[in-house]
Amino acid sequence: MAIIVQKYGGTSLQTIEKIKQAADRIIGEQAKGNQMVVVVSAMGDTTNRLVQLSREVSSCTNGREKDLLLSTGEQVSCALMALALQEKGQASIAMTGEQAGIEVEHHHGNAEITSMNTSKIKKELQEGKIVIVAGFQGAAANGEICTLGRGGSDTTATALAAALKADRCDICTDVDGVYAADPRIIPNARKYSSMDYDSLLTMAEMGAGVIHPRAVTHAKAYQVPLLIRSSFCEKPGTWISSDPSRTSVAGVTYQTNLCHLRLSGSRLKKEKLRRWLKDTDVIGTTSVHSQPEEFIVVIKEDDLDQIITRLDQFKEQLGIKAIQTEAEKAAIHMLFGQEEMKRKQNAPLNEKEWMPLEEIHHIDSHPAVWSVSVPEEHGKDLARRLYNAFMNVNQNKFPLAY
Repeated sequence: MAIIVQKYGGTSLQTIEKIKQAADRIIGEQAKGNQMVVVVSAMGDTTNRLVQLSREVSSCTNGREKDLLLSTGEQVSCALMALALQEKGQASIAMTGEQAGIEVEHHHGNAEITSMNTSKIKKELQEGKIVIVAGFQGAAANGEICTLGRGGSDTTATALAAALKADRCDICTDVDGVYAADPRIIPNARKYSSMDYDSLLTMAEMGAGVIHPRAVTHAKAYQVPLLIRSSFCEKPGTWISSDPSRTSVAGVTYQTNLCHLRLSGSRLKKEKLRRWLKDTDVIGTTSVHSQPEEFIVVIKEDDLDQIITRLDQFKEQLGIKAIQTEAEKAAIHMLFGQEEMKRKQNAPLNEKEWMPLEEIHHIDSHPAVWSVSVPEEHGKDLARRLYNAFMNVNQNKFPLAY
């Protein structure tokens, strides 16, 4: 029997009705003769609500108690999904990350998986049960619950698929595959039928929300076949593999909830700062060009407190005299698939007609990606105009693999 790992995100489990619909799809997949392991995220915006609750109670929102709180979101989804399956007559068992044998480093908020003991999962599968695992969490060697950071359920799924030597791992989400742009922002965006791990990783790192970058890295390392598919329909998804013929992937990605940290100082050590940013474990930081005595860092708003705390510790070494925060920023990334293609398009991309805003900043992001940050109010419009000009009009310039 084939082993299939499926992951359902928060939007796919937003209501009890959606949980029941997902249960039907899981049963349908099992009916094909597959053994099923299902990883679930917290329902809807549960994690955000839990974070807000913690902030209302205390300003100390990091560490052990926060992880204990946030892990409950996935545990609720896990138990409800198992109950939904049992109600439909299907034997099922719910497991926390610890019960599923997921061991992580003792690092609260953004832990890495260190080992997997799948013996209990295998035993339940042999008994004909569908195993439901709470994503986003695991237990350290000392028994402490630690979370894997935002998007951690994707990592849980690919790690389980690797450990179980699963035949494939389905990432079930609210879109039916990987598109050249977010179809919710650009309705005419085209969908990929397949692509390679590296292309998906670039898209994920540049803001495509279909899967977390760490999960792609893990899948590539263990050659886990991935299928990005819809939770709500049977449309063909996007297959992810190491196929070397699927390397020319182009598209536009869009990120919101970003902010600028404007760092200034007469003796600002920019190169040292770039190296520091490269080595830091804070996700979502990138340097941009600015004035001689200024350096702007674009980060996710969720990382703001953490990175300011770290920068304060290294202010003197980095020559930083002042730190200013500018909120409500967005980033648009043009992905060209190949560095050579980016060089060819650099001139037309930098034409003034595309960039009428004084507030625009060119971002150093990736060799094959052209990136800018703009005020959030202008972001979607610029993303649409860039996509329509460079992806639709110039299709022949981008050897897309559909």
